Amino acid sequence: MERSLKNKIFGYILSGLIFVILMGYLAYHMFFSSNNDIVTEFAYPITERIYLSADAYVMRNEKVISSTDSSVSASYYFNDGDKVPKNAQIAAVYSGETDTHGDVLVEIDKKIAFLEKSSIDNKLMTSDTSSIDKKIDALYYSTRHSLSDSDVNTTHSLSNEILTLLNKRMIITGESSGFKDQVDQLLSQRERYANSYGDDAKIVKADTSGYFYSSCDGYESLFTADKALSMSYDEFESMILESPDQNSLNSICKIAYDYKWYLSCPVKKIDLKNFLVGKKYTIVFETNGNKELNLKLVKTLSDSDGDGAVLVFESYDCPADFSFTRLQSVKIVENSINGIKVPVSALRIVDGEEGVYILYGSKVFFCKIDIIGRNENYYIAAIPDLTKTPYGVLCVYDNIIVSGKDLYEGKVIN
Repeated sequence: MERSLKNKIFGYILSGLIFVILMGYLAYHMFFSSNNDIVTEFAYPITERIYLSADAYVMRNEKVISSTDSSVSASYYFNDGDKVPKNAQIAAVYSGETDTHGDVLVEIDKKIAFLEKSSIDNKLMTSDTSSIDKKIDALYYSTRHSLSDSDVNTTHSLSNEILTLLNKRMIITGESSGFKDQVDQLLSQRERYANSYGDDAKIVKADTSGYFYSSCDGYESLFTADKALSMSYDEFESMILESPDQNSLNSICKIAYDYKWYLSCPVKKIDLKNFLVGKKYTIVFETNGNKELNLKLVKTLSDSDGDGAVLVFESYDCPADFSFTRLQSVKIVENSINGIKVPVSALRIVDGEEGVYILYGSKVFFCKIDIIGRNENYYIAAIPDLTKTPYGVLCVYDNIIVSGKDLYEGKVIN
């Protein structure tokens, strides 16, 4: 019994010693080794844009389609931004207030046109589907791309083209005998509807090809593409103070008949030093969902007496989902800075020099940096020329110490 008691006492003592050792080990790591705890981050290369914010005035050659009767209403065959061929029916105009039966007739006409477009040429070999399959395949990938960009208008247009080709393919392969019966039914439906509600519409056709828009802003004859290249600074200043043309505001629709358009941006004269005529610049259209387009700077205007100036950009790009609202907010990419990303918390001042500590292996080194840009979260350091300054400067992919205590040159981190 005495031996059993001694064994128990020995067990208690041994357990106590193990507990003390364990607590001592934890205390050491909590209060001593924590001084060596550091957080590092690789020095990645970064490109930062320099923006110039400005208002922008869209200048295009647009033809307004007017009516002598100010009380007319119209139903349209196209959506805003759609390409229209010459002589295409673009609107059905009715006297008096807006009547929904006009929209119904236009929708029937659209269906008839779609089915007629789905018919095949008699010269097409019924056994040859390869050309149509290639077109469908190309349109499929274009549709996927427009969907990923949330481009609703383009997706809708491409979907209609795919359906048209699929209808043609069905005729070629014998899955359908054609759409004549459906067209005849729609024509009969249209005739019955027109007889019941009246069809006194005046059909308006496009006398030129271009891009269709159902509304006018009254500045179509003022902010033209032709004036963009001929105007002076004073003329531009007068233009932006002009009131809209009321006759244009009451028009039926308009067609932008020239692919080329201009963007005029009022800036400060001092900003001109950062731009070069003939160079392309990326412009972010904030009122267009931050869509980016590359436009060429073709002209600059300067105020002879004041500090004002105008940048005139040119473009041939007309995206289907782009809004050509006359006045827009934009950001012009003046320049791009290439450098090394340095977290704000990593910056240190040693002997009056700005720099960072890096971890190379298990040893700490101080590297100087040349700050060429900054924002709230990080600095941008210049990428050094290693042929001239091979040591003591921060290089790409160095292991930057973002946080840590008691750091100094040569310290060894276990």
